[in-house]
Amino acid sequence: MKRHFLVSIFILSALWVSAKNPKQPIAVPDTTVYTVVDKMPEFLGGSDSLISFIRQNARYTPYDDDIFGRVILTCIIEIDGSITHIQITRGLDPRWCDKEAIRIVNNMPKWSPGILKGKKVRTKTTIPVNFKLD
Repeated sequence: MKRHFLVSIFILSALWVSAKNPKQPIAVPDTTVYTVVDKMPEFLGGSDSLISFIRQNARYTPYDDDIFGRVILTCIIEIDGSITHIQITRGLDPRWCDKEAIRIVNNMPKWSPGILKGKKVRTKTTIPVNFKLD
């Protein structure tokens, strides 16, 4: 009898504690990738700074002097401004230009992230990298 009484008290106290402290739902981060937002991600300093960064960091090919054109990349700008999921949308020369464009984008500093309804969100963006010899 004494044992049943102690078990009952234990169960009631456990129910009372759980009633006082209901479990809060766990916040799940938004992993949605947006393509259209109120404010698109931007390279710090704007498009002129982006072009300047690409020009300063591009290394030209040891293969051909006559390779010129544009490599189009898509990537995701994360909420902290980092660049992830870089992919070639339209390549130029897989021996060198495509790899070089990826290397340049990987070395970029953080961007200002996309904003949707006042909140930073993951945003897919396109980055063109031009190759030409002057």
